[in-house]
Amino acid sequence: MIFQRDYVLRMIEMMGEFVRKVCSLARDADALAELNEASRRGCGMPLDMLGAAEPDTLAALLEEPQRLFGAELLLLRARVESRTHTDDALLPLRSQAVRLLGTLTETDFMTRACELTCQILHDALDALDADSLLAAAGLCERAGRFDRAEDAWFALLERDGARAGEVARFYDRLEALPDAALAQGGLPRAELAEGRASLAR
Repeated sequence: MIFQRDYVLRMIEMMGEFVRKVCSLARDADALAELNEASRRGCGMPLDMLGAAEPDTLAALLEEPQRLFGAELLLLRARVESRTHTDDALLPLRSQAVRLLGTLTETDFMTRACELTCQILHDALDALDADSLLAAAGLCERAGRFDRAEDAWFALLERDGARAGEVARFYDRLEALPDAALAQGGLPRAELAEGRASLAR
């Protein structure tokens, strides 16, 4: 386990180099084999299992750095397969990555997890399923990206109007924060008030 954790932490630090290596491979089969091997070494399971297992199950089996690494691998797989697949076909990989990132709580991994999640929200906000949006909202709030958490909540609300109470509680939590924290999180108090007013309508 110690060796595995050291491997995962080293791979996270070298992810940019790993991405370049995988994306430089001309054959998708070679790139996917590289990702599968990294998944086996870092997460103890093949990439297909990582993409199909329930996030709660993965949270029980894998440590936080492994879950961040696993999400990175899933997103890199989507990047490789985007050469031959449509965005709709790749959505399950991105959704699984968001749900996996949403299980993270440790400060050491929160910034990177939030960066990845915000990018997915930017690219696929209207396409993500309810579970993915809920995971994204929670992660972004914990990481202090209140503006992106709000985006996820309102996208979720469009799918399920019964979530209005949860969105209201989100605003309640934010209203208890200092003005500086809200501004730093991209949702200054005036915009927070606008969002709550929109919710009331």
